[in-house]
Amino acid sequence: MSRARFDFIDFPNKYVSYSDIIAMGVVLATVECGGPVIPYRGGRVDAKVAGPPGVPTPDQPLEDFIETFRKQGFTQEEMIGLVACGHTLGGVHNPDFPTLVPPGDIPFEDNIKLFDGTPEFDNAIVTQYLDGTTDNLLVIGADGNTTLSSDLRVFSSDGNVTMQSLASPQKFASTCATLLGRMIDTVPRNVTLTDFIDPLPVKVAGVQLAPGNDGNLILNLTLRLLSNTAQRVTLHWADRDSTLCSSGACSASPTNSTIIQTPLLSALGLSPRKYNFSVPIGNTSISTFWFEIDGQIENNGGSGYVIGQDRVLFSPDRSSLVVGAQAFKIVAAVRNDSAPSAVYVTPYSRSTTVVQDRSVNLTLDASFPSTAGYSFYSAQVPGSDLTFDLFAEIDGKLYEEEFRDTHWIGF
Repeated sequence: MSRARFDFIDFPNKYVSYSDIIAMGVVLATVECGGPVIPYRGGRVDAKVAGPPGVPTPDQPLEDFIETFRKQGFTQEEMIGLVACGHTLGGVHNPDFPTLVPPGDIPFEDNIKLFDGTPEFDNAIVTQYLDGTTDNLLVIGADGNTTLSSDLRVFSSDGNVTMQSLASPQKFASTCATLLGRMIDTVPRNVTLTDFIDPLPVKVAGVQLAPGNDGNLILNLTLRLLSNTAQRVTLHWADRDSTLCSSGACSASPTNSTIIQTPLLSALGLSPRKYNFSVPIGNTSISTFWFEIDGQIENNGGSGYVIGQDRVLFSPDRSSLVVGAQAFKIVAAVRNDSAPSAVYVTPYSRSTTVVQDRSVNLTLDASFPSTAGYSFYSAQVPGSDLTFDLFAEIDGKLYEEEFRDTHWIGF
């Protein structure tokens, strides 16, 4: 489990829980290994302390398995299906089962015995069990010892009726989609999950307004269209005082575009296109932006995509890892016509998603010359894996940078 947490460490933040990311990992791993698409919901809440074990150990009797799955809302038939669906991938590792699998020369590389001998999400776990060719060590045991043959006890617990029904690849796939979906949707009573999440037809992400080095503000963002048939895409924006762009001249074409291809999108019959924009917009900030797609206006339902404030901005190009210090130098840009009484960040760890009970003040940094109408403030923030929120207090009002994917630094 610790290795799985490390694999997911880049993705949780204070808006998306570790448990949501783990559930998404189930969805992606299943389809990327050739399995069905599992409908996905969000909204899980990470536990603060460990709960009771959710899976019995292989040496426990069948009754313990049935009762454990019952407590999680699964019948005996569903327990059989869920174990089969779970064991179509992976296998038995030496560190967990040293009496079944001998140690390998290279840890975690050749000391595993696959449940069904195939790396794909298929129903070989079922067909090999039924025709007696299985090498699943949790069925056949080792040296005649069936103490750890938990799959055998589970699979045969209803006279193989359920396993025989899963011999159909189509039945296996549909059953697994349902049961694995219910598994990841099993949450405490006080947690309410979202509706099933479908891809948005239009998605804007990575919006970042920041001073460049040439006197211009730079607007970076991506536009993802679920359809890839658009012939012409144009970004438009309005400056904050509505004068510079009054002629409609404030527009730009994409810097580049790419087709997004993943197994999940392919399984859904989709091949979206992502358009990347990195646009110098002069030294006058903007209030809103929108798009024109083959002559049709996409403006977020009528209001445009709003840039809420430009008083304080994160400057990613000037921020950096402090080598050898387990810290980051975070640089913020503050408009020269502002007189901040405080500029600070509130950091928190991405690995725990817990906001730290402290803030770190940024001070004026003369090593960065003023540009694009902004001066720069910086501070070293300790931590090897963090994200943060950025604030400035100006004339008694608190400004926070908006339209951001939670800022994290991983240089």
